[in-house]
Amino acid sequence: MQTYPFHSSVFSDVNAAKISELKFDLQLFAGEKTEPATEKRRQEAANRGNVAKSQDLTSVVVLLTGFIMLRFYGPELYGMCGDYMRYTLSHAISSDLTLPDTLILLNQFILLLLKMMAPFLFAILVSATASNILQTGFLFRFEPLIPDLDRLNPVSGIQNIFSWKLVAELIKSILKILIVSYVPYSTMREQLPMVLRFVQLDPIPAVIILLKLIFSMSVKIILILLALSLADWAFQKWRHEENIKMSKDEIKEEYKQREGDPRVKQKIREKQRQASSRRMMDEVPKATVVVTNPTHIACALKYDPDNDNAPTLVAMGAGLIAQKIKEIAKENNVPIIENKPLARQLYKMLQVGDEIPSDLYAAVVEILAQVYRMKNRAASA
Repeated sequence: MQTYPFHSSVFSDVNAAKISELKFDLQLFAGEKTEPATEKRRQEAANRGNVAKSQDLTSVVVLLTGFIMLRFYGPELYGMCGDYMRYTLSHAISSDLTLPDTLILLNQFILLLLKMMAPFLFAILVSATASNILQTGFLFRFEPLIPDLDRLNPVSGIQNIFSWKLVAELIKSILKILIVSYVPYSTMREQLPMVLRFVQLDPIPAVIILLKLIFSMSVKIILILLALSLADWAFQKWRHEENIKMSKDEIKEEYKQREGDPRVKQKIREKQRQASSRRMMDEVPKATVVVTNPTHIACALKYDPDNDNAPTLVAMGAGLIAQKIKEIAKENNVPIIENKPLARQLYKMLQVGDEIPSDLYAAVVEILAQVYRMKNRAASA
């Protein structure tokens, strides 16, 4: 039987082909909005009126405020209405009503109505405003008031009808109706024996008991609605955060717009370093001495006894820059002196343009003295 040599390369090619089929382009996921929104994106959304807000929470807070006002302000309202009715009936019975009398009664009724409703309206206004401020902060923008023609587009309207947002709102409304309907049902079922005995009570006690029963049911319903509205507010915040999320590319683009292109900034910094390096090299020919490591570090010092308080570091560098400083110094006959400890201290402690600190005076004076001796020997020769 004929045998064939085992070619592992064939199988490796097949495996490589299968692996290549499994590869996918990671750029497909670059546009996914997976990153939290930046402060700029949040501000832009707020300017368009796109903020996390629950209308249900505002409505429930207003309703709760109304019931609280009714609970504590109700007796006073009852007394005011009773006084007005007694006055009106006694006035109508005691004399014939003329047109001026009717106008007076009408004016009194309007003033009484304003007096009764003003506290309610003020409390409702304050509660509604506070509820909105707590949800969105102090936000007042005119952009949401500008007419949007896209809202008149029938295609967009049909798409909105079948959107998930409306489905969620429908489910939420059905849930509220079921929960709110169960409270009166359960209460009336428990209080049914007492309700059946209402016919045996006098009208006033029966009305008081009925009003207390209605108020108790209303408080329970409002508390349930308040819990549902708080849950809705948490959901609205979560959905708002999801809607304003950004992709990595969008964050990079925003950073470029705010801070500038990093490549351009890098080029600018490189140009600045080159310009600074050129200015530093231009100072080397004016230096008094160059102190070296000797191969890795070079520090150029300048000192004019008539004008300078202390020697100044006019140039320094390591590696290739140090070599360049020494080359320029040699070309311009600037003395080069090796002093490893001093060169290292100058390089670590000072920046270009700094004066020599007092604790280095002794070492620098020794170097300058050596330079002056070299110049004197060269002059005498």
